[in-house]
Amino acid sequence: MGFARPLKVVLYAALIGLLLASYVTPLQHIDADTARVQELGADLESLQADNAAQKRRVEELNTAEGIERVARERYGMVRPGEQVYIVRE
Repeated sequence: MGFARPLKVVLYAALIGLLLASYVTPLQHIDADTARVQELGADLESLQADNAAQKRRVEELNTAEGIERVARERYGMVRPGEQVYIVRE
């Protein structure tokens, strides 16, 4: 009977140790997944801001003023009768 009590304590301690060890890997995955969710949330916000900027640009380019601005800036187009001056720096 002298061995029964210490043996029970050791077995209970081993059982508790195994239970705790079985939680380590899932907890690590949860921690990594939480960090990944935060990263993806930041990426989503950035992409939504870019998307909004692109939509504003499309709306601007769908106006006569927007088309004229692009034609002048990118393609050097001028209206009939206008003169073009090139300034060299």
